[in-house]
Amino acid sequence: MAKPQEKFQRDWIRLQRFYGAVASEQNRSILRFVTGEKVLELGCGYGTFIQEAEKGGKQAVGLDIDFNALKTGRDFYPSCSMKFIQGDMGHLPFKDKSFHTVILRESLHHVAWEKVLPEILRICKKEVIIFEPNPNWVLRLCRKVISHRDQEIPLRPLLNLLERHEVVIQGPYFRDLLAFPLSGGFVGWDVVPPAQFLFFAILWVDRRVQTLFHHLRIEKAVSWRYLVKGGLGEQRRQP
Repeated sequence: MAKPQEKFQRDWIRLQRFYGAVASEQNRSILRFVTGEKVLELGCGYGTFIQEAEKGGKQAVGLDIDFNALKTGRDFYPSCSMKFIQGDMGHLPFKDKSFHTVILRESLHHVAWEKVLPEILRICKKEVIIFEPNPNWVLRLCRKVISHRDQEIPLRPLLNLLERHEVVIQGPYFRDLLAFPLSGGFVGWDVVPPAQFLFFAILWVDRRVQTLFHHLRIEKAVSWRYLVKGGLGEQRRQP
């Protein structure tokens, strides 16, 4: 297993290559669902989303339990260094309804998500956005090929849990067909040469194929990621 500093250096290199372009596209896609100005990302890691949200004019804060990841994020993105907070997702250091929007970008599956959801909803005033790996046959097969194991959040149990908490659900939405697996993410094989025109071309093709698969109604079966948006406060269902 790589030492933490070696991992951070390797991840930083990945963010400079094609995965950085893919992650940026994912972040912009998530931001299109954000209607609040004051945003909290839980499990922010290095802060790639926070940096993108700040560029988009949001008042963004990132929380993560991993101090070393936050420290590295401050080095990666100095302009956002004061936006990073160390904390536990199950015991959030914020008052009720402190943030208009709470983002969970590939972080909810790292915790006991059924137990922490009430705490997440407590500090959320308007909307929660969950962006997670889509546990279909494509994801599971490719993880098996590269010997990568990770927790999963099947979509239906997540939607059921949100509904039990009277969260008004928008979605699910699906994305990432070609570009993400070709980038390798942080753990897979990066097969795309470092050329910006290739980055642009692959992302363009990915968007077009995604649109086609959406019309064919097969995107759930082959997409690598899903997004669910939940409305709170005035948007909750009335008894």
